[in-house]
Amino acid sequence: MKRIFIVLYHFFYALCHVIILLTGALLRHSKRFLNWLLFDSFGRFERRKLKWINNQKGEEYYVIIIGTGFSGLGMAVKMNELGMDNYILIERRENVGGTWYANKYPGCACDVPSNLYSFSFQPNPNWSHYFSRQPEIAKYLEYCTDKYDIRRHIHFNTTVTQLKWIEEQHLWQVTTQSNNEEKIFYARSIVLGSGPLSNASYPRDIDGIDKFKGEMCHTAEWNETIDFENKRVAVVGTGASAIQAVPEIHKMGVKQLLVFQRTPPWVIPRIDRTLSQWEKKILEYCPIIQKCIRIIIYWLTENLVLAFVYRLPIRYIIQWLVRYNLNRQVKNLDLRKKVTPTWEFGCKRMLLTNNWYSTIQKSNVKLITNRIQEIKEHSIVTYDGDEYPVDIIIWSTGYQVQTFSLPVYGINGRSLAEQWSETIQAYRGVTVPNFPNLFILLGPNTALGHNSVVIMIESQINYTAESFRYMDRNRLCSIEIKEEVHQKFNENLQLKLKQTVWQKGGCHSWYQDAKGNNTTIWPDFTWMYILLMKNFDYNNYILRR
Repeated sequence: MKRIFIVLYHFFYALCHVIILLTGALLRHSKRFLNWLLFDSFGRFERRKLKWINNQKGEEYYVIIIGTGFSGLGMAVKMNELGMDNYILIERRENVGGTWYANKYPGCACDVPSNLYSFSFQPNPNWSHYFSRQPEIAKYLEYCTDKYDIRRHIHFNTTVTQLKWIEEQHLWQVTTQSNNEEKIFYARSIVLGSGPLSNASYPRDIDGIDKFKGEMCHTAEWNETIDFENKRVAVVGTGASAIQAVPEIHKMGVKQLLVFQRTPPWVIPRIDRTLSQWEKKILEYCPIIQKCIRIIIYWLTENLVLAFVYRLPIRYIIQWLVRYNLNRQVKNLDLRKKVTPTWEFGCKRMLLTNNWYSTIQKSNVKLITNRIQEIKEHSIVTYDGDEYPVDIIIWSTGYQVQTFSLPVYGINGRSLAEQWSETIQAYRGVTVPNFPNLFILLGPNTALGHNSVVIMIESQINYTAESFRYMDRNRLCSIEIKEEVHQKFNENLQLKLKQTVWQKGGCHSWYQDAKGNNTTIWPDFTWMYILLMKNFDYNNYILRR
């Protein structure tokens, strides 16, 4: 009875804080917020045509877009909408989809509801599940590519090896490699749409990885030819990919499954189900219903900001529910201790699954919490001296989020890698000083820990398009964010981040760089970012004619 009273007390206390907080925020942004709520939040996509100044020559393009995931394809759709045909997309793989084409590990699925993890201007009434699987998302992006006539603009199997700003011409020189042949393109502007989750990361503190003689692959570079039947399999990592892949790998008839864990994740149930044909028909013939569902899901997930960013007491209720879910599913006290995080819920990425806890309790599955010291020809050795014979190693160790491998040279040959060597920063996540006409989609501090990144991507696409519009209207050659504006924005951003769960929750995550700076997460409501990116703030830029 006392526990129930405490929970109710915290709930109503948090509710009061929510009302006060939201009322104040809405009053400050009331006019723009109401305009967005009534129009843009329901998926309105602006259809204004533009009169572009097309003065490019030969192999010059107005825009070169790198990547064909949600970011790159969304930008291409916007270019078509604005009446600009003089652009290309460069894709290193043989098909569109970005991370949703590359990640084909078993169980790969999105942890954001399908109706929210899609373009606002292109709802899909045919999702088979509440949470869509990788093949369906890849198919959705294929559909968007063909519907909006983007495929003819794409250079497949082409890798960008260097970007270099040519000051005299106010152009970007884009060096590419395809079929062992080098080719150079030129563009007024570059849109980087490759995203942070594009290059697999392997541990650097484990010796002997190259000595292993069994089969081995990364979840981000899945090898579909591996036969798991009656094999001893090791999965290294317990992050978002691992909690999806491990249950599916276990179903493949493995002899033994070893799961090597550094830190346990907080896990919440995935409220998922299959959608019936009649439900799909209703959404198809009455699209307003799907738009309303999208809005409801959006606002439900947006409320997590109150716990993660504003640290309201509602976080105690969430923490209690998550811990209750763990205790209910894991009865063994020793195992429960191993899978219970010591940090606050939300500090690291929250993981959605219904079969993680049940899988690691199977008789032929073992959770190992001792850190790996060395990989031998046919085994894994941990720091406590234990050696585990294995036939297959699956690395589920994330992506190279804190490194930028593409050589990019701006004004006076300034290297973007050097400029970001201290910490990765961008103005509003999109533009960087010393790099004119370079726009980054899903750049620094614009990923999310609570909602759909597609919302952020569309906001950045709008901002980029507004900058193009302003440049052509005023006959500008280039724009560059002012150093002092960039610095002040990021100082304020980091100050706000210091008060959030991602910095105060007691963990170190891939959201942070080596110095502990959070270079990944946007620390506020997404609707505030949408309003921030609504118009191009030309006063904060160096404008060159």
